[in-house]
Amino acid sequence: MHDLRRPISRRSAAFCLVGGLVGVVLSGPALAAAAKEAAHAAKPPLVAGWATALEQRAQEIQNAPKAPATRVGYGAVVKLGDGGTVESVAPAMDVPPADVQAQAPTLPGIAPVEPAPPVVITVRSPLADRVGKVSRRLIELGYLPADKWTDSFNEEVETAVRAFQLAEGLQPDGKVGEVTRQALDRTPAQTVALLRRAAAAMRAQQASIPDTTVLVNLPGQSVTLIEHGRPAFTMRAVVGRPSRKTPLLQDKITSVTINPTWTVPPTVLSEDKLPALRKKGTTGIKNAAVYLDGSEVVNTQSVNWWSVDPGRVRIVQKPGDDNALGRFRFNLTNGDGIFLHGTNDPRLFSRDLRAASSGCVRLEDARMMAETLLGAAKVTPAVISQQLDTGETKTIRLPNAIPVRFVYWNASVDTSGVVRVHPDIYEDPPTLATPSGQSGSAAPAMSANPATNPVTPASTPRPLSKPAPLPVPTAHAPTPLSSASTPAPAKPLPAPTGM
Repeated sequence: MHDLRRPISRRSAAFCLVGGLVGVVLSGPALAAAAKEAAHAAKPPLVAGWATALEQRAQEIQNAPKAPATRVGYGAVVKLGDGGTVESVAPAMDVPPADVQAQAPTLPGIAPVEPAPPVVITVRSPLADRVGKVSRRLIELGYLPADKWTDSFNEEVETAVRAFQLAEGLQPDGKVGEVTRQALDRTPAQTVALLRRAAAAMRAQQASIPDTTVLVNLPGQSVTLIEHGRPAFTMRAVVGRPSRKTPLLQDKITSVTINPTWTVPPTVLSEDKLPALRKKGTTGIKNAAVYLDGSEVVNTQSVNWWSVDPGRVRIVQKPGDDNALGRFRFNLTNGDGIFLHGTNDPRLFSRDLRAASSGCVRLEDARMMAETLLGAAKVTPAVISQQLDTGETKTIRLPNAIPVRFVYWNASVDTSGVVRVHPDIYEDPPTLATPSGQSGSAAPAMSANPATNPVTPASTPRPLSKPAPLPVPTAHAPTPLSSASTPAPAKPLPAPTGM
């Protein structure tokens, strides 16, 4: 009996060992997934994490020693070659030729007049003082060595300007235009106020921002796709100009149109295109059809447009490379004709100030956005290319609508974790709209009224025509220089209009 039990015991031990090994192998992925999930849960939600980063940056600036700050001030753009001294040449004095002088009566003893040589006059450039302020400010910020001060915009100053622009998330063109000038002139107190205003707005709105969202930040003039609580990509955008602000909507993308048409919206029609018809007999829009009382006008020169009411006119631009919406339109549900789209003029994306549309949002890379969203509808990039080649309009409905949130945040955190500050683009920033599309104070947004905000606005907005200088705060804290919810209810899809 004793001899029989030993093999059985050994066999059982072997089975236990093998079973344990199999269990470890099978449970390995599950344990790894659980560990990854726990690590993910340990991190704060995306928007809350952004708000914390802004607060930390504001605190760092506020706690650092006070530093000097030279103010460049509003003025002309300065670039390589400006400033310093300028040589001006006074031309030689014109005198009659010698033979003419010989024939003219002269007084005895007076020789003919000889032409005077040209005179070179060296004067200080009118831009020298401005360049000197720029170089002094770059020294204070640490982008230019202290012994490199100059009032001549040389290559060293240009390199320092480019470095500053890169640090601020601006276009590194090496020129000190209005946007770069405002960044140079922004005081630590103003930076802290902008950071804290943005952090407060983020916390107020984070509950209404789903884990998968298209986030449109108006002051940042950017669009970010957030997928499952993490940013997938961010691209530059063109938003509404101050006279035609983009509203703060809570909406959703229900479908994507490839090769869209563009129907000129009422405001653009009455303020821009109908006046053009009246003065020139043409809309100035390529490949567009003009309809009067529902019938297409073949010869627009034959109509007396001065006697035509705007309500009788409709202008539709056909699909193609000239279309103002580009090749993609992302359809929303609001009744204001606001949506996202591409463009036929990408030059605006190279600018730092891109508040130039009529209210809609233009995307720097509309195709990437389309390919990403249409992937859920099993539409491949190859299928998109085929549809583009046909030139025909096609709208593809998404299986699940993608929430879109328009926000007004004066600071953000980029994909590399760097905090960026965005001055106001509107004099009176819009408030968040209610789901019905009407602006209201009940929505979780920062009010435009300073009396209801926890922080004081830090800067005067920048109009497109003549930006106003940033005001000096009433109190300066000892700070260093800065380096810088529920979707709306579905409505019938409106006729595509604005841009």
